Amino acid sequence: MRKRDLLASILAVGCARHTSSQGAPGEADVAAHAPTAAEALGVRAGTSPAPPSAGDSAAAGSPASESRAGPASSGSPTATMKLLDPGRAPRHKLRYTWRPDRKELLAVDLRTATSTETPGDQPTEIPLPPLHIVISIDPRSVAADGSLLYAWQVTSATVAENRDTPPQVADGMRTELSTIARLSGTAEVSTRGLATEVFVDPASVTDAGATGQMIEQVRQILRDLAAPFPAEEVGLGARWQKLSQLASKDARITQTDTFSLLELTGNTGTLDDVLAQTAPPQALAASGLAPAAQARLESMLASGDAKTHFDLSRLAPETRFDGTTTMVVSGQSPSDRSRRLTMIMRVGIVLVGSTP
Repeated sequence: MRKRDLLASILAVGCARHTSSQGAPGEADVAAHAPTAAEALGVRAGTSPAPPSAGDSAAAGSPASESRAGPASSGSPTATMKLLDPGRAPRHKLRYTWRPDRKELLAVDLRTATSTETPGDQPTEIPLPPLHIVISIDPRSVAADGSLLYAWQVTSATVAENRDTPPQVADGMRTELSTIARLSGTAEVSTRGLATEVFVDPASVTDAGATGQMIEQVRQILRDLAAPFPAEEVGLGARWQKLSQLASKDARITQTDTFSLLELTGNTGTLDDVLAQTAPPQALAASGLAPAAQARLESMLASGDAKTHFDLSRLAPETRFDGTTTMVVSGQSPSDRSRRLTMIMRVGIVLVGSTP
């Protein structure tokens, strides 16, 4: 969503700034190479533009029918959209009617609480400072098939002061956010709310020596911004599912989004989105660790719930998301000294669209 996409940089920055100098990966080393929070809550890797998504080719009215949504960038898997229940009559095809003369602003607020636990030690909470990002959306044109091409630009990216946050973590977050201070590009989204292209202008990237995670997270926000609709006609109570096999740079993750249409009045409505994610045990990318050191994901389980208020004439919705991710990560060095780390992240994200 949409609402999960800012999270990748949180642990990567908050933990990577405290890397261990020992041969074996310590807590910070393991955490920095674990699936980061956004990857645990729905991030998609990849940097190149995507082919267009499938249109409205699925048969309408069949709860068992499926349609394919093309990936928003290379490296992103194709998502399977499946209608579970068409809902009550009357039913309609939910489609956006984009207005090329309507500029928008998207405000993103993120609050995160994390804790880490190793065997024999008390859980250690890492307070992370709240983030606030504003992105402008400037429509350029509406194609014959109804898809919207728009330009976007980050106009503000700030880290709020938090006396409970370690200075190194806050400084790391500011460094990471500085890479997107002038970030801009273009994007295209279909009438079903499926992004078909999100392009970042390389000249707009600020090289601040950061990980670059925030650049990808802005792309993720835009890629999953609009509420996605099935190909079929739906009514109140309708339910549909989006299944993705996510292959990020760090891990392989299975994500299921189950949407329910709670309200629909004219061009506006409300969706409930229940998220579930799992990942099989797997080795993790180990860049930055000692050559023979390893990091391994033992288990990962994420869950969350979002309420999205959409307007079929606007791209940016109002979304509130709360989620929890639990990951167990291990690390081992040539000396056979091993570590096992449990990370728990509780996240609250608010997306609010407005007209400037």
